[in-house]
Amino acid sequence: MLYEALMSQYKHLTFKESLLMPKGLSGLYIDHQIIINKRLSLYEKHCVLAEEIGHYETTYGDITNLESVSNQKLELTARRWGYEKIVSLDKLIECYVADQRTEEDICTFLEITPQYLYSAIDRYRQRYGLSTIYKGYRIFFDPLNIKGDFF
Repeated sequence: MLYEALMSQYKHLTFKESLLMPKGLSGLYIDHQIIINKRLSLYEKHCVLAEEIGHYETTYGDITNLESVSNQKLELTARRWGYEKIVSLDKLIECYVADQRTEEDICTFLEITPQYLYSAIDRYRQRYGLSTIYKGYRIFFDPLNIKGDFF
């Protein structure tokens, strides 16, 4: 399971699943502890975990007040970090090489939700435009497609 594999990369953090979460939160990072809503599906937990680790890697202080523009930016930074961690260009190429080419196959292979995949791809489209060349592959973002042996 990729969810557990991601946790194992951060042995210095404590992970907990709880039914008692603050209203509207799927996950929470506080003082080297990540708490994930136990009611979520495995794929949802994996996506939330990536973002919460993103908070550990990129955020400082209490950013729960999302009316603050600076807190919104920190939230977005953590979310983007999560996209690049579990839906990296390398992971998309792994999907291509493993013949996992439909959105459903990619989501199953990466253990993520379709919405998370769409959001990650949208982020890459904002960053790179309609396509990019990466490690000998041309990756198209609209629609998602990969062509190998580009060099």
